[in-house]
Amino acid sequence: QLMAAQMGIKIKFRSMAPVQSLPVGLLFPDQNSRSLRLLSAARNLPGVPAMLDSLRATLGFDPLGASPIQGVWELFRGPEAIPVWLEETRLCQPVLFISALAAVERLRQRRPGCLERCRAVAGLSLGELAALTFAGVFDVATGLRIARLRGEAMQEAAEASPQRQLSIAGLRREAVERLCVEALEESGGGGCVCQIAQELFAEGFLCSGDTAAMEALLRRARATEGCKQVSLLKASAGAVHTPRMAGARARLLEELRGLEGLMKPPRCDVYMGAGARKIEAGSTPSDLIPLLCEQLTGCVRWEATVRSMIQDGVGQFYECGPMQQLKGMMKRIDEDAFSAMLSMDHVVKNEKEMPR
Repeated sequence: QLMAAQMGIKIKFRSMAPVQSLPVGLLFPDQNSRSLRLLSAARNLPGVPAMLDSLRATLGFDPLGASPIQGVWELFRGPEAIPVWLEETRLCQPVLFISALAAVERLRQRRPGCLERCRAVAGLSLGELAALTFAGVFDVATGLRIARLRGEAMQEAAEASPQRQLSIAGLRREAVERLCVEALEESGGGGCVCQIAQELFAEGFLCSGDTAAMEALLRRARATEGCKQVSLLKASAGAVHTPRMAGARARLLEELRGLEGLMKPPRCDVYMGAGARKIEAGSTPSDLIPLLCEQLTGCVRWEATVRSMIQDGVGQFYECGPMQQLKGMMKRIDEDAFSAMLSMDHVVKNEKEMPR
């Protein structure tokens, strides 16, 4: 490396430290990682049956039980298709909260030593509840209670008016913000909402807002040079991380204040999406309450959050939750971190992983 520098050659060298010795960071996905595969595969691991019992009591039914067919069209959805009820935010959020914790138990089984090296955690949107539960801020029962209320409150807010989400890739932030302003003007402006909801990776964003503005944004993005991908997402989650979730934020704040006495200082560093802020291990739990609420109505800075973890020395990441969306984002954030990252859903799907 020194010789290359003396010759004026820039080479990106990877760390020679073995994966087994690198500081670990756990990442927890959001509501868009809807799948029951990981939870089903982990159902008999130590600790998971008790969590499933609590989840059944919360939902009023068994999420892993057979779902009645709602229509003939469901017969063509395929074996990996998610049940219709999982599209409902009020049901999806508690299920994915428990799925994320089940993924931790899968990781504990497959890589028992890595959790001892866990230095930091982060969660994307809903994933912050699982991250804080692993960090010891909440116990499972309290985290599940919050996930249920959060899901109910967000679904109620989403159903108050027509709202949509839109994913967009290939444009810089400034260009997306300009398109949002133009979409607002086209849709009538006034009290309409159209803004960046999540900064996922370089030139990759989730936008949320009122349906008319989102449809206008879709048209404008498609006509913009450089836009690589743009699509409207399903309407069930609503305009997340925008002022349309103000009612949900108020309910969540009231709930968290009531539970503050049960919260404990985190046992590891926690990186929060609101402002990409780091909460150090041992911090006062009350510091977390405004950040959990703020992200409901403001932009989540996921890329900045992950980059901060890397800069602080985290060298091995594990995605604890269904699907592999966070690993896909990591490829566009940091190639080295992507190469050393393992998704627990990948382990469930293929039963393959890197050498121990």
